[in-house]
Amino acid sequence: MTVSFSVRRFFTHHLPVIAFWWLVWEGANLLVDASIIIISPREAFARLFALAGTHIFWVSTGQTLSRVLLGFFLALAAGVLLAAMSKISRAFYRLILPAINVLNAIPIASFVLLALMAIPATHLAAFIAFVTVLPIVFYNTYKGIEATDAALLEMAAVFRIPTWKTIVYIYLKSVSPHVLSAANVGIGFAWKSGIAAELIGLVTGTIGFHLHSARIWLNTADLFAWTIAIVLLSCVMEKIIVLLIERVTKWQSS
Repeated sequence: MTVSFSVRRFFTHHLPVIAFWWLVWEGANLLVDASIIIISPREAFARLFALAGTHIFWVSTGQTLSRVLLGFFLALAAGVLLAAMSKISRAFYRLILPAINVLNAIPIASFVLLALMAIPATHLAAFIAFVTVLPIVFYNTYKGIEATDAALLEMAAVFRIPTWKTIVYIYLKSVSPHVLSAANVGIGFAWKSGIAAELIGLVTGTIGFHLHSARIWLNTADLFAWTIAIVLLSCVMEKIIVLLIERVTKWQSS
């Protein structure tokens, strides 16, 4: 029943949208009529399938993906921890907030150039993903902690409920939707910023490096193919996070 509904939804909702933008792309290709600027979607996907059949495509994708995910999960853990510590100590919150605001304000390009002076290029994507996602997780987690029902906390204090139970059954239920929402947004930012870091830092054997090479050699087909791969991988990662959100929501309501 669910599979049937998903298939029907794809044909009634998603397929018309895909067809519309496919035609827009085809029209733009015919209008410009310069393969160095834009190629047809058929050529782009044909090149993507050709690249997907090579060893270097999967090695490069694996390198980028593993580093971006490392930075993302480190930011997730650090953001939650810093937000929890900020709730415990108001002095710590006042101390850490300017640093979080600065991380949120500095452009990715500036971070990459500064990082290149201090860390190896191979760690660049993980570091940039980390500093990009950290503020998102911190702000959302702190907001979730602040939104915890004060009446429930009072009741826990009156009945002398152990601290670990208060954290699991009150704070966790209040905070988890905010954390997972931050994760859903943050994974896209981590992916884009990580690849941008690889491109600027010329990290060999990565997706960012292949984008740079395609630009240097004016290889439009490769540029479009790698870009499509980036979009598809980003969508897959975001879908996984959404699935995680749905599972946690079901667990909370049970």
